[in-house]
Amino acid sequence: MSGAKSQAAQTVGDLRTLVARRVGIGKRVALLASDEALVKSLESNQCTVLVDPAGRQAVLDFRPEVVVAFDGLLSEGARGLQGLRQLTGFAHLVLSFANAASSTALLKALTGHGVVTAHSEKDVRAWLRGEGFVVSSRDVVLTGHEHSSLSADTEAALRQLFEQLNPDAAADRLLLVARPGVQASPVEFTAGLTTAIVIGDDATALEGTVRSVCGQLQKPLELLVVSSLDQAKLDEITRQAKGRAGLTLHAYAREDGSTLARTNRALSRARGQYVCCLEGGELLDRSHLSLLVKALEGGTVAWAISPSSPPVSAPFGVADWLEAGAVQRGRYVVDRQRIGAFAFQYADGLELAEAIFFARMAAVFSPAVVGGLPTFDTPRKPKSDRAAVREALAARALRTLGTVNEQLVDAPRVSLGAEIESRLEASNPAAARVFGQGRELVARVVDAARKAREDAER
Repeated sequence: MSGAKSQAAQTVGDLRTLVARRVGIGKRVALLASDEALVKSLESNQCTVLVDPAGRQAVLDFRPEVVVAFDGLLSEGARGLQGLRQLTGFAHLVLSFANAASSTALLKALTGHGVVTAHSEKDVRAWLRGEGFVVSSRDVVLTGHEHSSLSADTEAALRQLFEQLNPDAAADRLLLVARPGVQASPVEFTAGLTTAIVIGDDATALEGTVRSVCGQLQKPLELLVVSSLDQAKLDEITRQAKGRAGLTLHAYAREDGSTLARTNRALSRARGQYVCCLEGGELLDRSHLSLLVKALEGGTVAWAISPSSPPVSAPFGVADWLEAGAVQRGRYVVDRQRIGAFAFQYADGLELAEAIFFARMAAVFSPAVVGGLPTFDTPRKPKSDRAAVREALAARALRTLGTVNEQLVDAPRVSLGAEIESRLEASNPAAARVFGQGRELVARVVDAARKAREDAER
């Protein structure tokens, strides 16, 4: 993913224009397809176009600067790309293909309708990397809405769920531009490894958190420390982490940017299956990570949360945790294998970033809340106002398909008398006292009548 730029979504009607823009002006272009409109668009950019070349020799003789290809090139998977680099030399590749993760394709498959051949972006990038290409830009392409046979509400909820699991589910097609070059393989998760990410610039606070992580019972453990401090100072702070059994240290000095921006960068470097993100000044009980990881290993959930002080709702209710402000990223551990393509990153620049991520996770993945005493201490209480979170997420509301069990749960019984008395107390305390005295009198009369009936029966 390194170096790739994600561009704004384009409609499918703009695909030809987008391809021509990515090709540039005055290039020799080998177009591995027959599309008269695209040819005209390229030629309007003063490009010389070889259309649907008859064979390898025709491409070699043409010596293209850019190769434009579509799904047909990938019809045989990686084999379609094999030898392309040797055939085209240093030409760039502009490649558009149907996205296998698109919500439209998934809905068609779920409802039993035929789907077009599509590919996953992860696979295509791996094939390109294997043939000596580096992806330099990326665009998503949207088609017109194709209504499925499902009810509109159900279809909308499913599309929303797909997009929550994978932000690129809205993209029907992808357009990648690749240039010849060598790129390191993306970081692969190491099963069973826990990564603790610590971001901070205050030396004292940072050292306290690093010591806290070094004392964790959880092993094996990877520690990533990111700071704007110079290398010598950071080496001094992380000295106690070096050489510890079961702990691997990676320290990144002189790294600028906001705390959340650096957290996001660190997440791309982390190798752990289980990840906990911390900020300088936060302290952990020795069992913090081990208890959370144990809860994940012993169940099927995607994230585990440590208890708060004072305790928040049981069973888990996201509204209560938001109300309590207990949404700090160090409070929980995420199993990155179980969240799939869900975007594990924080909205840099927003005060509500931690609350938004917490709510997004809770909308899709039910967490395990560890019982017992609190194991996480922090001086921070991030903004987490429920109304503000709802407003911030208005474009992508958190409503998902509920379960039948949730809809069948009986509503709690409400005492009408108690409710009236409570509301009177808030508006007119004197009237509330009179009402309360009346309730007590009625209760005594009813009780006396019950006893009289019981005596008569005896």
